[in-house]
Amino acid sequence: MKIAIVGGGPRGLSALERIVEWARGEQVVQITMFDPFGPGGKVWREDQPLSLLMNSITSQVTLFTDETLSTKGPVIKGPNLYEWIKVEAVAFIQKYNFKNKSVLIEECEDLGPNDHCSRVLYGLYQKWFYEYVQTRMTEQTSVKFFKDTVRAVKIQEDKFLVYTKAVETTVDKVILALGHQENELVGNEKELATYASEHRLFYSSPKNAADAYLEAITGNKSILIRGLGLVFFDYINLLTIERGGIFENKAGKLIYHPSGKEPKIFAGSGRGIPYHARGVNQKDYGEEYQPRFLKEKSLNKFKRKGTFSAEQFFELLKKEVEFVYYSALVKNNYPKVNPLRFNEEFIRTKGAESVLGKYGIDEKDYWDWSIIQHPDQGGEEGDSFQGFIIDYLNWDFLEAKKGTLSGPFSAALDCLKDLRDEVRFMIDHELFSNDEYKKWLWDWFTPLNAFLSIGPPLERIAELKALIEAGIITLIGPKMKIETEADCFIASSKRYPNKKYKSHFLIDARLPKIANQYSINPLVQQLLKDKIVSLHQLELSTGDLYQTGAILVDRQTNQIQSTQGELLTGLFCYGIPTEGVHWLTAATARPGTDPWNLREADLIARSIFEEK
Repeated sequence: MKIAIVGGGPRGLSALERIVEWARGEQVVQITMFDPFGPGGKVWREDQPLSLLMNSITSQVTLFTDETLSTKGPVIKGPNLYEWIKVEAVAFIQKYNFKNKSVLIEECEDLGPNDHCSRVLYGLYQKWFYEYVQTRMTEQTSVKFFKDTVRAVKIQEDKFLVYTKAVETTVDKVILALGHQENELVGNEKELATYASEHRLFYSSPKNAADAYLEAITGNKSILIRGLGLVFFDYINLLTIERGGIFENKAGKLIYHPSGKEPKIFAGSGRGIPYHARGVNQKDYGEEYQPRFLKEKSLNKFKRKGTFSAEQFFELLKKEVEFVYYSALVKNNYPKVNPLRFNEEFIRTKGAESVLGKYGIDEKDYWDWSIIQHPDQGGEEGDSFQGFIIDYLNWDFLEAKKGTLSGPFSAALDCLKDLRDEVRFMIDHELFSNDEYKKWLWDWFTPLNAFLSIGPPLERIAELKALIEAGIITLIGPKMKIETEADCFIASSKRYPNKKYKSHFLIDARLPKIANQYSINPLVQQLLKDKIVSLHQLELSTGDLYQTGAILVDRQTNQIQSTQGELLTGLFCYGIPTEGVHWLTAATARPGTDPWNLREADLIARSIFEEK
């Protein structure tokens, strides 16, 4: 059997490992992998600044299955990222002529299990993993890796023809494990790019910050950044410490010393508030919050019913978050309250406010979802947003430092990561109506979940505060608006409409949307053009079609569905291009938690070998 895997990042490598383990009883299995950047792929490549960090801590990242794998595939345990760093990494780095060898070795020596490593180091873990998987192969199994871009996959009877510029190969199965892709510019992005081109301005469209051309932005120039999520923090890094600026801890306070090469940065977004800091991890291997309101029994009850209101589901999910918050709050701040009794009554009454009053919880400690969603509430026209944001960042930093178990706020946000499979259960069993799916999951919860639980490492918040205090960064406020006028970009906040910020430079600081219909990847374009793949869409009650942007796959097997609705046996796609059919496809695999993406890879491998 011949199998092609397109994409050499974490998902492509996981697919490879699962195939190798499932292939033990086979006569001959020949695997061909394709990625122009080699094992690890583009995002984790070696030639990027070491100051760009992974978003997950080292002990919560793995490429190996473990005893929690629920899909019944062969389990072969191996080191998680932290264990690899401490045991294997230095020898592996010394074995090859990697760039920044001595700095990488120093990083390995300094890292702890709850630290964030450089993206480069995670890329090296993936390179090592690729070599390791080859040691697991039988004599009948082989792998070849082509550093090349697949430009087409065509169907020929019951086989697939895979083309790059240099290679043409015929295979029995194809797995598309593509990552984030750049898109053709449409809408507002296209308008801004056109305006920039016509007026000799600088516009950087959504992309990985490491791929952006920033040389034109010189010291002391004013620039506008739209977006305050993870990519924003990457750009800040590249425009400050990568230009020679230095952070110094002075009597417990972080101070920034400019190099003089930094631009003056004016930044904002719709919400106007940066993503929350990641809480200091206090959870052990595999330790996760166990739901009280969305237990397996309740989910199966919803499934038997065949439908369940998304509004009700997310109300229950909110109660989970509140329960974690109040449990930790009572333990920390209310020593006279019996925590077991409080927890029991909170669960029994589904978090009724009367329970909070009964146990003497101060109203200032109440969890308020309106403020959680929009922390800037209450600011008036005359107020200083900079003053508010400095206090807010300081509070966010201190809350995150309290930890993911003992810190009430930090624990509450962290439990959202542990509740992802409950959300996926509802999606996989199609228990929401199409209208609810759009309104509650994609329009409301997904951006809120990102803001609350997919934030930057803790130190990035302290650095941002120091940069604001140093006058390098100004956050302009919520509801950011970009206009064009008099040969420049003009940014303002709807909250503070009289304050305008002009610049010749504008950066859209976010990754491209998952919108395969606009992808400039030649393979995706060819598959759509030849009608081999189709796009996932939902018919709303208005009769309108809502395109999620995902490649249409069968939720259970990840087999691609053709435009005629048929399953294309042997052609699979999983991970990021399926965001819309699936949810949170970019998350890394966390050891000891039956991680979703390793389950998906295992199901694909099982499907391939059980199909025969």
